[in-house]
Amino acid sequence: MAHPPPAADRPWCFVTGATGFVGRHLLPRLAEQYRLRCLVRTPKPAPQLARVPFAAVPGDLGDAAALAAGVRDAEVVVHLGALVSYQPRDRAAMFRINAEATAALASAARLAGVRRFLHVSSIAAIAYRDRPEVLDETASYNFGPLRLGYHDSKHAAERAVLAEVARGLDAVIVNPPSMYGAGDRRKGDGSLLTAVLEGRLPANPPGGLNVADVAHVVDGMLAALQRGRAGERYILGGENLTGRELLARVAAVVGTTPPRWTLPGWLCRAAARWVALHERWGRRDGPLTSELLRLTPRYLWFCSGKAERELGHRPQPVTSGIAAAWQELATAADFSPSA
Repeated sequence: MAHPPPAADRPWCFVTGATGFVGRHLLPRLAEQYRLRCLVRTPKPAPQLARVPFAAVPGDLGDAAALAAGVRDAEVVVHLGALVSYQPRDRAAMFRINAEATAALASAARLAGVRRFLHVSSIAAIAYRDRPEVLDETASYNFGPLRLGYHDSKHAAERAVLAEVARGLDAVIVNPPSMYGAGDRRKGDGSLLTAVLEGRLPANPPGGLNVADVAHVVDGMLAALQRGRAGERYILGGENLTGRELLARVAAVVGTTPPRWTLPGWLCRAAARWVALHERWGRRDGPLTSELLRLTPRYLWFCSGKAERELGHRPQPVTSGIAAAWQELATAADFSPSA
């Protein structure tokens, strides 16, 4: 069995978004092969990096000097950093962080002679359907008319990476789905798991989504880093589930009963128009934004066949990721679900 080289002999890997959910799971794996250099906004390391040795590069994705320092002498760049929001007011910020900063980082990596650039995108940058149809990497982007800032900015980011590929950058794009696992704050306390547990969801969402355990997606990212073809994108999917099926999975893990009925798509679309008016004429900070309501009736179902053939990716059930998220949440000191 091959052993990794001593730390001092390992090449440098520059990582953005290291303190996020995916970074928590990916960095320990990267540290087995690389010396890590991580972009951090504050000098104080995040708790999830406490057990991973790394060199900090202070700054953010808008800091050109920090990006240049990060890619200097790096063999590999893993770009995880992004702003995720479905608030219409965040659209400009997402284009600045998700698209413009990605373009700047990819350019800096090419000029620095980085051997391999892994851009972690999303299925949000591919396409959707109004019916339960399974798509692959060849689907044409069609989210534009829905005016979803996150999706549009991630699609623009992919175009920026591919433009640098045309100039000589060796870059691979991966498109993960919605992921579950330990440490995801957006799906933890006060979100989907506790909402299902406490019966705060009166109905199942319509539409469908591809969902995966983050640990399985990380396996695919590492495979893409090693074996992915330059200029190609790879969907690292899990399971295609309807909204009803996903909430049933969550309910089975947390030990409760899922909602009995499903919202009709037309109601979501009507609600989206009503909420958009409120967003236009005043600040509305609730979780159900007009963008989410426009997206909810759609199907984001995907096939990972290309990643299976070329990377050895094996889609797995999402249940293990939901269980890991629930186990960490349930054992947290500050977790106290309503009676």
